[in-house]
Amino acid sequence: MRQIFFIVIFILISCTGTLGQINAGLKAGANTSSIIVSKSGNLFHDESFVNRISYHLGSYVSGSISNQMYWQLEVLFANKGYKHTTAGQSEFVGIDYLNWPLLLVYRPGNKIQFEAGPEFSYMVSGNDLLSKFDFAIDFGMNMNIYKKLNGGIRYSYGLPFRMNIDQTGNDGYEPVYQNSALFIYLGFSLINEHL
Repeated sequence: MRQIFFIVIFILISCTGTLGQINAGLKAGANTSSIIVSKSGNLFHDESFVNRISYHLGSYVSGSISNQMYWQLEVLFANKGYKHTTAGQSEFVGIDYLNWPLLLVYRPGNKIQFEAGPEFSYMVSGNDLLSKFDFAIDFGMNMNIYKKLNGGIRYSYGLPFRMNIDQTGNDGYEPVYQNSALFIYLGFSLINEHL
């Protein structure tokens, strides 16, 4: 799976060389994530799901739509998950995703940009209680720090999915969950045509 991930990154960056008005590079950073569980009745009444700190890394490519509007596509490997506590015992649950954010970017000046859009995800490894596929709405901001270096913060709000759980003895409740993650990252431009 790692080989596929790095091949996708290489192809994505290599293909941008033939296009005009392109900015592309690599990014990595830390994220804090959890799941929000609802409609569960008493099933998880003595359990909690709280934030877990982990990492993400990947690549991005963006192009201009107008003087201030841009599109941005990313391929990210993100280790998400949560801290699960039950009966006074805690464990950290790691869930690996491949994420594909597709963002609309508004850049009012040369330093700061604002971004929002959908994020499609596929679980590479993780918890059987959760769906293999995930969908979220992302929004955040990014700042040019120095020449090819940039940094940003982004929140990813997952849409609800039904948990893969045995309904026997659950009194008709159908628990659903949502992924919630906050990303802080640094990016380095490999191709920068001064969008």
